[in-house]
Amino acid sequence: MASAARIESPLDPTIRDELCARLAQLDRDFRLLSIGELCRRVEAIRQVARDHQLEPVSRLAAGLGDTLARGGRGASVRPYLDGLRDAIGCEHQDEATARAYLAQINLRLVG
Repeated sequence: MASAARIESPLDPTIRDELCARLAQLDRDFRLLSIGELCRRVEAIRQVARDHQLEPVSRLAAGLGDTLARGGRGASVRPYLDGLRDAIGCEHQDEATARAYLAQINLRLVG
């Protein structure tokens, strides 16, 4: 698994670094934060991704936000965090890639 600090991507390094930092902090703290705070932080990631047309990152963050809003936590969060880490490093940032990432997460959640 790639670490957030080693992601290679054509994405603007400043944006990539910001997303990586936000994701690393979320990954470190998600077990300790309230659902409301988790949702706020995930929404911030989604907004940065949306502002920069990073469709897979935006869609995964939205999916994680929806999961959290439905009361999901713990085991349901990890696949999204891993998917977000991969999506930030992906050179393809289109709708088809977003669907592929979401399908992969669904497979991980269902088993």
